[in-house]
Amino acid sequence: MAGSTGTAGTADASDRPPVDSPGVALRLHPARLLVTSWPWRSLAYIAATPVVASLWLVTCWPLLIFAGLPLGHVERWRLRWIDRRATPNPHVPSTAQGLTSRARLRAGERSTWTELLYGALLLPLSLLNVALASVALLMPVMMVAASAALFVLLVLGVDPGSVTTVTDLQTSAVNDDPVAQVGFASLGVILFAAGMYVVTLAAEGQRYLCRMLVSEPSAQLRARLDDVTRSRARITSAFDEERRRIERDLHDGAQQRLTSLVMTLGTMKYQLHRGIDISPLVDQASADAQQAVDELRDIVHGIYPSALREHDLAEALDDLVSRAERAGLAADIDLTIPPDLPADIEVGLYFAVSELVTNVTKHSRATTLTLHAVTTRQETLLITVEDNGHGGASPASGTGLVGVIDRIETLGGRVAFSSPVGGPTRVSVEVPCASS
Repeated sequence: MAGSTGTAGTADASDRPPVDSPGVALRLHPARLLVTSWPWRSLAYIAATPVVASLWLVTCWPLLIFAGLPLGHVERWRLRWIDRRATPNPHVPSTAQGLTSRARLRAGERSTWTELLYGALLLPLSLLNVALASVALLMPVMMVAASAALFVLLVLGVDPGSVTTVTDLQTSAVNDDPVAQVGFASLGVILFAAGMYVVTLAAEGQRYLCRMLVSEPSAQLRARLDDVTRSRARITSAFDEERRRIERDLHDGAQQRLTSLVMTLGTMKYQLHRGIDISPLVDQASADAQQAVDELRDIVHGIYPSALREHDLAEALDDLVSRAERAGLAADIDLTIPPDLPADIEVGLYFAVSELVTNVTKHSRATTLTLHAVTTRQETLLITVEDNGHGGASPASGTGLVGVIDRIETLGGRVAFSSPVGGPTRVSVEVPCASS
C-alpha cells in the first residue's frame, strides 16, 4: 500500500503544469510565492517598462506603421524575464529582396499592427503599473524605515523631535513606545508582502497582453508550421517504407541474381571436370552478374545519386533529361544554377526533379518535356518542369507528388502545381539558395 501511494504521488507531481510564469506560481504556490524569484522578476519587469516605452516613443515614431517591429523584438526578449515558455517571432520569415518588397510583406501581416497597438498601450499601462507598485510597495517601505529609525532613537534615549521634523504622528503618545514602533514595522512588512502579490498580478496581466500582441504566431505562420509538421511526419513514415523497399529489392533482385550466379558457377565446375562445353553457362553467369550489378546500382542510386557525387546539380539534371530523351521525349532544357548550393539543397532538388521527370515519362503520355532553372531576385532557385501530356496530376493521384512537396517544404521551399485535365502539366519548385 505504501509503495502504491508513493507511485501515485509521483505521478500526481509529474502531472502538475510547469511553473513558467508569475500567474502559474501564484496559483500553484501562493503561500511560498515570496521565497521564489517570481515577485522580484515581476518587479524588475514592471520597473523597466516605462524606460522601454519612453525610449520607443522618442526613437521609433518616424517608422510610422512599422514602429512596432523593433518594440516587438525588445518585448519578446524582455518577456523571458517572467515567462519561461518559448517566445516565437510571429512574423513570417522573409525571402524577399529589396526594401519595398519587405515593407509590403510586413505591412500585410497582422503581427505588425498588433505590435503597433501594443506600443500605443504600453506607455499608459506602464505608468499605471508603476503607480500601483509605488502605492503597494513604497508606503510600506517608508513605514518600516520610519518605525525602525524611531525605534533606534527611543532605545538610545534620544528624543525623536530633536533630530527629526515633528509631525502629528511623531508627537503622538505611541511615538514614545518602542513596542508600538515594532508593531508599525511589522505592519509595514505585512503590507510590503501584500504589495508584492499585487506587483506579481500586475506583471502577469502585462505578460498576458504582451504575449497575445507581440508573440502570438500569425495564421499564415501557423499554417506553414502545420504543413512542415505534417511533411516531417510523412517523411518519417517514408524513411521506414524506404528501408523496407531496399530490403525487398535486395531480397527479390540482387540477392536472387547472386544466388543464381553461385549455382551457375557450381554447375560450370561440375561440367568442366567432365569435359562438357560450359560456354552457355559462362554467358549465363555473365548475364546474372551484370544484372546484379545493375540492380545494386539502381538501389544505391535511390539512396544517394551518383550523378551528384561525380558532377554538380546542373550536370546531374542534364543527365536526367538525357534519359528522358532516350525514352522518346523531345526535351528543352535551360539551367542557370548557382555552383555553391548546400548539399542538402542539391540532393532534395535532384530527387524532386527526378520524381517529376519519371512521372512525365511513365504517366503523362507526353511527347515534350521542358526543364528550366533560374535564380530569382528574391535569392531563390526556381525550377520548372512542364510537359504536354494529358494533365490531371495532383498530390492525391499517387504519382509521387506528395513526396516532392515533403522534400521541398523541409528545405524551406514551396511547390506550385498547374495540371488541368487535357494538359499541360506545369510544376514549379522554389527553394532558398542564398549563400549562408
